[in-house]
Amino acid sequence: MAHKVLIIDDDTHLREGLAEVLDAEGFSCTEAGNAKGGIDSAKKHTPDVVIMDIQLPDSSGFQICQELRRHSKEFVLIMMTGRFLSAEEKTQGFELGADEYITKPFDIQELSIRIRQLLSRKGK
Repeated sequence: MAHKVLIIDDDTHLREGLAEVLDAEGFSCTEAGNAKGGIDSAKKHTPDVVIMDIQLPDSSGFQICQELRRHSKEFVLIMMTGRFLSAEEKTQGFELGADEYITKPFDIQELSIRIRQLLSRKGK
């Protein structure tokens, strides 16, 4: 069965492109354009992986991370950022439950490999 991936990003072009490539890689993708939609989708679809932008119009990735982790500790959580993060910000994200950070622009093949590695570590 395909692993379910939820992509939360307000950049429609990036989100759809990422979903298209990951679908082709054998993942089953769901998309959300904002924090509220992402949290609702995660609760409804129970994804194996959540990939989300840290900066969303209606919330920060850190707040979403905290909310999603209250709901489930099972999925892999990858935070995307378009800017340099300080060590403090990264530490905060890891403490809130992030499994990995990836900086935009990134190679989608590399992301796919990282997702598979993180899933195998979680025994999925």
